[in-house]
Amino acid sequence: MSSPESISRKQPSHRRSRVNQRLLTVPPGAVLTSAWLSENGISNKLADYYVRSGWLHRVGDGAFTVQSETPNWHGAVFGLQQGGRTVHPGGRTALELTGHAHFIPMGDRYPIYLFSLPTERLPVWIKKLSWSERVRHHRTSFLPADLGLQVFNDNAVAIRISTPERAIFELLEYRTLDDSSYEHANLLFESLRTLRPKLVQSLLEACTSIRVKRLFLHLAEKHDHAWFKQLVLAKVSLGIGKRMLFAGGRFDSKYLITVPGRSDERSDYL
Repeated sequence: MSSPESISRKQPSHRRSRVNQRLLTVPPGAVLTSAWLSENGISNKLADYYVRSGWLHRVGDGAFTVQSETPNWHGAVFGLQQGGRTVHPGGRTALELTGHAHFIPMGDRYPIYLFSLPTERLPVWIKKLSWSERVRHHRTSFLPADLGLQVFNDNAVAIRISTPERAIFELLEYRTLDDSSYEHANLLFESLRTLRPKLVQSLLEACTSIRVKRLFLHLAEKHDHAWFKQLVLAKVSLGIGKRMLFAGGRFDSKYLITVPGRSDERSDYL
């Protein structure tokens, strides 16, 4: 059986040079998966040889970095996306990255919200990294996997994240509605003055969660931003019947949901 060293020697020198140059162009902190390495001419055996030679550093089973330090979560997401996964930062995390949650202090102790299709689980190597306890992984298909994403570049790695339009849908989907979360969402909507109505319309029509759509429209109409006036609500399916999102709250008779607030509180929607 050929050793990794002999495999490396059997490669033409110009090919080895291209592979080495490819590794040199990898963004700092980026995780490289076995799938990515294979697509770039580095087999599992050759990857093992590069680890022993110092070209690569093993993060975990099937995951490597060019630098020896522990990768941050941006680099880990980069590796997952390069490997073809639908995992992306969304919800509050995406709003923070795009500057729409400036009133929420950021730091190492705050959660990292990642979204993917229900069939995808995070690999074991991520769970061994120091920041893994901050990860909140939501596996859901309530929105199409490719709708409402954008590229975010933190000057090191470029990853796909949710646009603000998609991120607010995701936040409403995973949060349990109580007084605190309702006020949080209310503050976010106040700052979302520049959403793109065409994308919001597409998300509303594609969203399969009646609860999310009704709550979104309830909050959007409350703030009455310019983009809300351009929505065509007749094209949005809101289902039938009432939804009690919050026990003992006030009832929005237009969107048929109960939200936090006194039941006797005067409302624009009653």
